[in-house]
Amino acid sequence: MRKVALAAIALSTVAGIAAAWWWRPPEAPVPAPSAPVDHSSDSKDDAAAIAASKGLAWRDGNGLSLRLKSGEILTLADRVTCGDLPCPPELSARYRYLGWNETSGGYDLQIAPSPAPKSFLPFADDEAALLDARHVERSADAPVALPPQPPAVQTDDSLSEWLTDIANGRNQGEAPLILASHDQALRDGARLTLKLVDGKTLTLTDDLICGQVACPQQVFRSFDYGGLSSDGRFHVVEEHWNEANAGLLISTRTGGVTFLLGLPKFSPDAKRAVASVTDLEWSAPRRLEIWSLAGAVPGIEYSLPAKDEDDTIYEVVGWADAEHVRLRRGPWASEQRSPAMLAHGGNGWHLESSEGTN
Repeated sequence: MRKVALAAIALSTVAGIAAAWWWRPPEAPVPAPSAPVDHSSDSKDDAAAIAASKGLAWRDGNGLSLRLKSGEILTLADRVTCGDLPCPPELSARYRYLGWNETSGGYDLQIAPSPAPKSFLPFADDEAALLDARHVERSADAPVALPPQPPAVQTDDSLSEWLTDIANGRNQGEAPLILASHDQALRDGARLTLKLVDGKTLTLTDDLICGQVACPQQVFRSFDYGGLSSDGRFHVVEEHWNEANAGLLISTRTGGVTFLLGLPKFSPDAKRAVASVTDLEWSAPRRLEIWSLAGAVPGIEYSLPAKDEDDTIYEVVGWADAEHVRLRRGPWASEQRSPAMLAHGGNGWHLESSEGTN
């Protein structure tokens, strides 16, 4: 069963892989340094709850470990610092143990950032999953007592094989791009390190393996290097989740991150980038967007909103010139596509098809 589950995730990962919990805003100017956030109260509560777990939960450095019913260990790693820089808010994660949930039989956690005030990890035979505690049903009429520690188990060998398959699949496309970056991008296992012009680094770390098991799909993600923009102003990275992916533009000057719908294609003059959604597993609010790169930070110049009951997707073929983008569009569930053109004129951007202008 484990091998079947890992194989399913691996296919999604290598092809271009749980939807995002929030829509990410465009990059903002780098703010002035602020006073450190005091997490001492959270740490004390976390330590007290861990002490009451009777060995089912423990913390080792930035990792929170929890013993699963199978005996395997799930480790959730805080992501606060990304190389020399603080992690961007959208890529940061902090896990706090709140205690045993007697109502539903499992662990209560606090994950930041998250729209859920509390998350729940069932103590069950199923694959590890982090659920919104507001929607978890009672498991029994009587309270579920804190269970004894399950016997420890060895890590499944298929986990290492799965990681090797992912690494091999990624390496085929990524290695030439890293080589072409002339040491501006480096790969070391799960870590992708990007160099900035001031010599500092931004490091993005995969969350694929969490201790002895595959990471729950709610935190599962990886980062593939996509190269440098033609003018060298941006690193391009593809972020994968369980069933979707997005593009990241990372400023080589500031390390600021702009989140796009997918991997961008740059205009011939490097002043714009276009990106689109190619997989409706991710319910993004837009299907297509043009970003202006002329300013200090990228900004959306044009976007095509997603409409209810409309499954049209737009494949970006490429730029015809600095003001025209060739597209292919059609229903997501079909291979049928028709040519279209996104054109820029005096009234801004507009979509044209073979039948005329939209």
